[in-house]
Amino acid sequence: MKKLPIKSFSASKVLGGEVSPDPFNLLLPVVRSFSFHHPKEEVKPIEEAWRVAKEKHEGQFRASGEPYISHPLGVAQILADLGSDRQAVMAGLLHDTVEDTTYSLEECRRDFGETASLVEGVTKLSLITKELSNAETIRKLILAMEQDVRVGVVKLADRLYNARTWRFMPPKKAAKKAGETLDIYVPMAEKLGMGMVKTELEELSFKYLDPRIYEKVVEMVGARAGARDKYLKNMMQEVKYALKAYGIKATVTGRLKSYFSIYRKIVLLKKSFDRIYDFVGIRVIVGSTQDCYRVLGIIHEKWLPVPGRFKDYIAMPKSNLYQALHTTILGEDGQEIEIQIRTEEMHKEDEYGVAAHWKYKELEDCRSPEWLGRMANWIKDLQDPSEILPTLKSDLISEEILTFTPKGKSIFLPEGACPLDFAYAVHTEIGNRAVGARINGAPSSLSCRLKPGDSVEIVTSQQDSPGPSAEWLDFVVTPKAKNKIKRFLAKEKNVEIMEAGKSALFSYLLDRKIPFSPQFLAQASRNLGFSNLQQLYCAVGSGKVNPSALLRPGPRKRAGNEVSESEKYSVRVKGVEKGTAIELARCCNPVPGDPIAGVVTNFRGVRVHSVKCPEFIRLSEETPHKIADAQWKGQKGKFKAELEVLALDRHALLADISLAISNACIDLSSSRQSVAANLVSAYFSFNFWDASQLDLVMKSLKQVEGVIEVKRVAGR
Repeated sequence: MKKLPIKSFSASKVLGGEVSPDPFNLLLPVVRSFSFHHPKEEVKPIEEAWRVAKEKHEGQFRASGEPYISHPLGVAQILADLGSDRQAVMAGLLHDTVEDTTYSLEECRRDFGETASLVEGVTKLSLITKELSNAETIRKLILAMEQDVRVGVVKLADRLYNARTWRFMPPKKAAKKAGETLDIYVPMAEKLGMGMVKTELEELSFKYLDPRIYEKVVEMVGARAGARDKYLKNMMQEVKYALKAYGIKATVTGRLKSYFSIYRKIVLLKKSFDRIYDFVGIRVIVGSTQDCYRVLGIIHEKWLPVPGRFKDYIAMPKSNLYQALHTTILGEDGQEIEIQIRTEEMHKEDEYGVAAHWKYKELEDCRSPEWLGRMANWIKDLQDPSEILPTLKSDLISEEILTFTPKGKSIFLPEGACPLDFAYAVHTEIGNRAVGARINGAPSSLSCRLKPGDSVEIVTSQQDSPGPSAEWLDFVVTPKAKNKIKRFLAKEKNVEIMEAGKSALFSYLLDRKIPFSPQFLAQASRNLGFSNLQQLYCAVGSGKVNPSALLRPGPRKRAGNEVSESEKYSVRVKGVEKGTAIELARCCNPVPGDPIAGVVTNFRGVRVHSVKCPEFIRLSEETPHKIADAQWKGQKGKFKAELEVLALDRHALLADISLAISNACIDLSSSRQSVAANLVSAYFSFNFWDASQLDLVMKSLKQVEGVIEVKRVAGR
């Protein structure tokens, strides 16, 4: 391929948005963009990766009907536009070949060397899009990124391209993908400083997760567009005049905050939508850091700043290296407007994130950010895998503050952290032995909240310390601190609880003159579902099991092809003895129409769950031998269900909802409501005997004016 005229290149405003002018050379935008960012780099390896990807994906098509190769090509173009290095762009082209074609990882390693490790990392993460609740895939994601942060960058580009094609998916599947994206990929893009990727993923996720609310926000923003645009234009002009008067060269642009950002302000921050001017901002880009502070002084001299709304991310950058000055001023008619001040380099950092490092900082390695190392460490230490996803979400979305050790070493902590979190961030032993703290030289408790810029010194016990207490868990916020405290407490208390349980169990048996042997105890332990005696002793010692449980008969044996039926619930369960008690699980309250299965308990018969119930999924993984086939044998029985109604707030809304429920002739057992800005979330619990009643009340509720969505809380 002949050398490209780089000077004529103009990047698209949308990542990966350039269309090749040559239908016989679809790779052209990728090569042009890559060469623009890396003019000294060789492009032949990228062309070879394109040749292999095109050959291996030949004959494959996407749900949209496009040739499959359009996907890796689009991912590679996004990566090239971000300024990613050559290996990352090549991985974008090859990331699906190992998983979806006959091309093996060994062949990829032979043909492309270092790029294969990136392809392998992304391939291992493919399950995250299929089963996000699987804690192991989350663990793999973080640990793979710790080894090479580019794995996460390629995965984000892959998710962004796929998000643009969600319109070809069934709405429920698209909504699930959108939820996954908001939970994991959006905050990850934020942490990596990839502002363009983060914003587009947010908007697409919002659009497909809550399409009705999305359309309502778009409608409300559009209705006020004229007044907003006029106000923004006037304010931009005044800022330009003010800076010009002081001889400062600057680029002043206006920006409308994203629909998702506006939605968060309305719903989560309870902002009134009438204050639409708070949803626009002005960005000032200047030539130097000194000019940033000069601009700030000029703006604060001309307009009144809003107290508490100034943030200096230049002196104290975010952990993702984001830098800028943020201030909010009172403009015309006392309306608030946010102003961001930054240099061109800071702007590129915000748009491209870690990719900007490869281009502008000329880093020779791909070391992971400090926050990613912290996250990987607590994931390795986490004892309960079920805690990985909720803890990860919390850690990803939390704002961070910068604190310092007495020697000036910087420590990033989530907003709301305390000195004890700081202690564990420095070292586990310092946390375990902590007895007090000094903040900026002044004595302080371990539980007070730290502020940005605090210098923290931890006071430790010089003698044997009693160590962490359960009360510490009430005020620490970092995953590492929580994990270390729980581990210490478990280690200290486990032997004590086990000995207490063993003593209580033996005393119970001896008092009743019941003979027992190791074989008797082992069998009783198995009957209760424990794998060893130590678990039994701990359960008794902690009060979870009463010693009398040892004398109960073991669980009934599964009885081949026998079928047990429940007239009360209109359910039949296969493979259990006739007469076995059958109950509907309260955690999911299944109703006819839900796919169901039974779980054989030790002493309480069979609990029937929806197969989508998280508790059933957990039990089926831990005790598959206790799962029994179940099915509905009719629509009538005794059922419970809870519905969630999401609606725009208005006068007499709840009265109309109550009337809709009454018209459906269904027994309402309880209700609760919450209001956030202009949205009402109402929950209604019902008892009914005919499953058709549930469908009737759902249809009736959907017809109420202002109702956006009606859905089952559990089971369906």
